[in-house]
Amino acid sequence: MHGRGLSRRAALSLATLLASGASVEARSQFAPWVESGFASAEARRLTERDLYPKGRPSLPFSLDATVAFDQRTPWSRARAIRQLRKTALIFEACGVAIRDVTLVRLALPPRDRRIDTALTDPVTGVPPTVARLAAQLPTDAAYPVAFLIGRVAGTASLAVSYRPRLASETTAPYFNTAWISYQSHWLPRRDESYSPLAHELAHLLCRCGHSETAQRHLLHSARNFLSSAVLPDDCKRIQDSPLLSVND
Repeated sequence: MHGRGLSRRAALSLATLLASGASVEARSQFAPWVESGFASAEARRLTERDLYPKGRPSLPFSLDATVAFDQRTPWSRARAIRQLRKTALIFEACGVAIRDVTLVRLALPPRDRRIDTALTDPVTGVPPTVARLAAQLPTDAAYPVAFLIGRVAGTASLAVSYRPRLASETTAPYFNTAWISYQSHWLPRRDESYSPLAHELAHLLCRCGHSETAQRHLLHSARNFLSSAVLPDDCKRIQDSPLLSVND
């Protein structure tokens, strides 16, 4: 009995130690976000299985990213991961694997749940909400950063992204960020594999806008022509992105 008691105490001590270690790790992930000004932030690094249920393919390029979703909108962890899985399949056609993603659950205040593109800074052309939230990002956040929010108002857009136009543009905190409304998640698509997250990330990676062709593709200028297919020229520009890593 005495021996079993010691074993039980040892097991409890080990369990406590492991729980303490997990708690410290969790705090270390949450802390940069909370310290940056995001209340109720919970950060988690996704696993390979989260992104690639059948295993990550061996590809020449890889992408690290940060995806934050507002839990006070219909976005959820499961919906964010579904968007990421679709994005992974789309980018796979361009030889890009999604490697490390930090998924952050936020509880944004009402004023930050929508982006009003009609109200922008006259100099930068950036809405105040974008500038404010982007400025709060932790210094160690991986870019590109995608915010999954409630609404994008002010234009016909359902999502917006901000990319540098010149190589010398590197300092604005809103560069390489995307802002994706929840309503875009529900838009009817003939191509069920299309992803608004992939669309906006492609803008940031290739530093290019929309194009109009006779065929459907990821960055088409017309909504009803959007699909998961990526044009060869867009793939080449994506592969040249400074946001990617070249795998050995």
